[in-house]
Amino acid sequence: MTTFGEVIRINIKVWCIAILLCFLLGIIITLIYPPWPLLARLLVVQDRLTKVDVLVTLGGDSERELYAAELYRLGLAPKIIMSGCGSSASKMAKRAVKAGVDDSDILLEEHAESTYENALFSKEIILAQNFKSAIIVSSPYHMRRTKLAFERVFKNTGVKLLYSPTKDSGFNVDGQCKSERDRAIVRREYIKFIYYWFRYW
Repeated sequence: MTTFGEVIRINIKVWCIAILLCFLLGIIITLIYPPWPLLARLLVVQDRLTKVDVLVTLGGDSERELYAAELYRLGLAPKIIMSGCGSSASKMAKRAVKAGVDDSDILLEEHAESTYENALFSKEIILAQNFKSAIIVSSPYHMRRTKLAFERVFKNTGVKLLYSPTKDSGFNVDGQCKSERDRAIVRREYIKFIYYWFRYW
C-alpha cells in the first residue's frame, strides 16, 4: 500500500518532470520561431542616470568612448576609465580627448581581454581611487552581459553601478530586429550570456 509520503514524493517528481518538459518545449519553440524584437530588447539595460564618481567605458565599438565623452561633458562624472586590451585603451582615450575630455581625467585599464576582465580590472582602479559610484558604458546589445559580469565582480563592495548603452550603435534601429546583422548579434550575445551565467554567476 502506498503511503502518504510516497504519494507526495511521486507528485513532486511528476511536477519536476512537467516543469522541465515545459522549459525544454519553450526553448525549442524559441529556437524555431525566435521572437526577435523581444530578444533584442531584453539585451538592453538602461538606468536612470545620476551624477557618479566615474564612467567606465568598455573597449569595442568606437561609439562607446564618444558617448562616454558626451556624458562627461554633461557633468555626470569627473573621471573616465577606458578599459581595453593593450593599445586599444589609449586609442579610446585619444578619441575621447578629441571629443572634449581633459586628458588628466582619463584613467587607463589596459589588461582586460573580456567583459568579465573589464569588470575585474576596473574594480581594482575604482577601489584604489575610492570611487563610490560609476556609470558603465557599452553598446546596447552588450549591456545585459555587462551587467551580469559587473554585478558579480562588484558584489559586496558597496559601489553603486548604473548602466547606460550608447545611442549610435546601429543595433536594432527599427525596434523589430529585422536585419540579419542584428539577429546574428542577438544569437551571439545569448550564447555568450549563457556561458557567462554558468561560469561566473
